[in-house]
Amino acid sequence: MPDTNTKDGKIQGSGPAAADGGLHVVLISLYHFGAFGARILSDVLKKNGHTVSMVFFKRDKTNEMSLPTAKEYELLKNLIKDLAPALVGVSTRSTFFPVARDITAAIKTETGAPVIWGGAHAIICPEECIRYADIVCAGEGEGPLSLLSDAILNKKDYTHIPGLWIRKSDGTVARNETCAVTEDLDGLPLPDFSDVSGSYVIEDDKCGNKEPLYNDSLTHYNFMTGRGCPFHCDFCSNSIFHSIFKGKGRRLRQRSVDSVISELSNAKRAFRNLASVSSNDELFGLDPEWLREFIEKYKREIGLAFHCDIHPSYVTEEKIAALSGMGLKTISMGIQSGNERLRLEVYGRNTPDAMIMNAARLFRKYKIFPSYDLIFDNPLETEADLRKTLDFMMRLPGPFRMCTYSLQHHPKTALTEKLLSMGMITKNDVDGVSLKGFDQWHIRTDLKSNKKEIVFLQRLFLMLGSYISISKKKPNRVIPLFPRWFIALIDKIPVFHNNLFLTDWVNYLPKATFAAGLALQLDFAGFFSRLCRRLAKRNAGPAAGG
Repeated sequence: MPDTNTKDGKIQGSGPAAADGGLHVVLISLYHFGAFGARILSDVLKKNGHTVSMVFFKRDKTNEMSLPTAKEYELLKNLIKDLAPALVGVSTRSTFFPVARDITAAIKTETGAPVIWGGAHAIICPEECIRYADIVCAGEGEGPLSLLSDAILNKKDYTHIPGLWIRKSDGTVARNETCAVTEDLDGLPLPDFSDVSGSYVIEDDKCGNKEPLYNDSLTHYNFMTGRGCPFHCDFCSNSIFHSIFKGKGRRLRQRSVDSVISELSNAKRAFRNLASVSSNDELFGLDPEWLREFIEKYKREIGLAFHCDIHPSYVTEEKIAALSGMGLKTISMGIQSGNERLRLEVYGRNTPDAMIMNAARLFRKYKIFPSYDLIFDNPLETEADLRKTLDFMMRLPGPFRMCTYSLQHHPKTALTEKLLSMGMITKNDVDGVSLKGFDQWHIRTDLKSNKKEIVFLQRLFLMLGSYISISKKKPNRVIPLFPRWFIALIDKIPVFHNNLFLTDWVNYLPKATFAAGLALQLDFAGFFSRLCRRLAKRNAGPAAGG
């Protein structure tokens, strides 16, 4: 921590206080406009009397993210200089660790305020983060950040705050014990949609004073009803959180139904174009009694199209029927692989084929459009495994969407450690060192590093998951773009295996044709609408007294 700013955790003069007497805090979210964690922290700090400016640095563009430009770094530096905060927070995932490191160095040239890091990477790898940040929040942030802000405001020592790692002026680090998790989620403030004056967006070499997500154009609202996940998937960072927070509180925590309904009611009033909502919980509705109460109140008070995530082992006909009656139109479920052995032995998921098939049949029965998560580019997955996955997906009742993820080697997960020990990846392949997550979060079929047959199979997966939406108001009304008999036919013709450009042509031509037809339809609709308005204006005649 800079000597000009602190001495052993005491503030020596860290910038101006907010106009109302609280602290002025800047929170920076990297590549995430939704920013659940940062937005909650902002509302908590505001509730405690502090002023918060939120900076959304770069947009999340799947497979098309790029490192910040020199101009964008300069815009951030100038913004921090103008805002003159007393504390700067940076929320980051492992993928964006290099950006967090570089923006911290950049903003330190413009402010003496301490910089605190939070987010998944700070929790999992605090020893790495503290090399660049002044403070690291190595746990859930509501309590530690509130205590830290109050301590800075009152110029008190904060090196003892649980959950924080603090780099002192002599270079030593105070590594405080992990703090307890936030148990009372109802005690957290509901999102404030009215105060957006302190929001800034830096993207495409521009900086704007605006709210990037919660505005009049919002049609879909994301929310969370709880925290935690009951499973230990070997590829997922949640398995690391289980060990970090062991003994620090309940793994699964749930907001009350009334708290969630209040948030959704507020969102419905605030955004007039809102058409659907989505639960971003790891798994929605684990508690049957909670779910029954939620369904009853949601139908009566909200009534919008609904989306959630579910685990195959939690799918029952009673639950799916009730959710469908509530307004569930789409659902996401992780399959990961069509190979039962691979799911169990490599991914740590005890989900037999019959369990997944049963869930898929229920989705079809109740007219719910599913999205299935699959993981590709796994060094332990053979061509035969991939073929088995394709065969399994071809047997699932459709239509469905597929999220074709490319395996990310998140730090310290069981699968990452296994691949490292086997020599199948190196430390340079681990998320946070590798930049793979920027342009290969989902599979890419243009990579020459993959075998031709694997690329061919991946392109068949993309065809299988392609669909056409036939109703904006009913997201479950879709039809497959490619019939399964057609995909099977392509697979049987050797020329498509050996000439991938033909597979590309078959894959993209119908999509391009449909997109062009939609554009023409929209253009005609727009022309017709403009013509009607012009005729109506002409027929109305001159205004009275004109």
